[in-house]
Amino acid sequence: MSDPKSMWHAARNPPADPTSLSFKGKAVLVTGANSGLGLAAAIKYAAQGASPLILGVRSQEKGEQAKQAIINASKCPADIFTILIIDLSSFESVRDFGKNLNEKVPRLHVAQLGGGVMKVDYELTGDQWESTLQINALSPALLGLLLLPKLQATASESPHGEPSHLSFVNSIAHLEVKPTDISPDQSLIERCNDSTKWDFQKQYFLVKLVAWFAMRAIADRSTREGRVIVNANCPGLCKTNMLHELPFAARTAMAATYFIMGRTSEQGARTMVSATGLGWESHGRFWTNDSYPPSSELLESEGADALYHKTSDEILGILRKHLGPDIV
Repeated sequence: MSDPKSMWHAARNPPADPTSLSFKGKAVLVTGANSGLGLAAAIKYAAQGASPLILGVRSQEKGEQAKQAIINASKCPADIFTILIIDLSSFESVRDFGKNLNEKVPRLHVAQLGGGVMKVDYELTGDQWESTLQINALSPALLGLLLLPKLQATASESPHGEPSHLSFVNSIAHLEVKPTDISPDQSLIERCNDSTKWDFQKQYFLVKLVAWFAMRAIADRSTREGRVIVNANCPGLCKTNMLHELPFAARTAMAATYFIMGRTSEQGARTMVSATGLGWESHGRFWTNDSYPPSSELLESEGADALYHKTSDEILGILRKHLGPDIV
């Protein structure tokens, strides 16, 4: 899991660079593409032939900056880019993003959904959900459901029967949740939205579990007939700007760990890109360090299936009003 010995080994044994994968002529979407892991992944997709490359970013300015950085790093043509604005803290923005993508992008072969946050304080979004819950789990789930029809249609038109890919950036942290962390008198969603039980580290673990269940629910909707491979990936501990919202003391304390144990964004992005080149054996599974790690005590427990179904039903209930009738 995340013990120091494993982290030390992982930092010095990064995943293989998936340069053999070709995305030539494939439409690839990367959200959170303006910095960190998202930018590093977008560079790899561009270098490996993606066209068009759709950048999901917070502002046009950030999109233009990312575009130039990708061109400089990959030497790709300047005309492959489509920049679309998305704010994962707003369901309306996610819905608008899906509408804009459907209008501007005829086909979509790959969707790599990333762009997460870690908050030290409890904070509600305008939709009245705790911000890390919405940004890291609920909004990516909404976007995945909105994109699924486009991904399915693209796969159905493939002359060689190639599937499309939908991959969610998650974290091995979801495997750290213990059975004792789940309260019998609250749903997992209610627990994550409860300000009286706020603990920023435990919140991160629990939210990643919500995101895991969301991915599984979308994978369950996408059968082989749907021809979209859905999975989750963990780039590992990487030296990105994810800790920028933590207090100075916390950032300083964690900086040494990241310096010693952290991978570069490029090394982390290898896992993101390779996840979108996997076959059906990866469907509904978790990909990290070029392998599928064992499950956790919680996910192997007697109540795991009930917890999954209860959580996935609650997620769909929250998102239903933001989905079109053909998707629900």
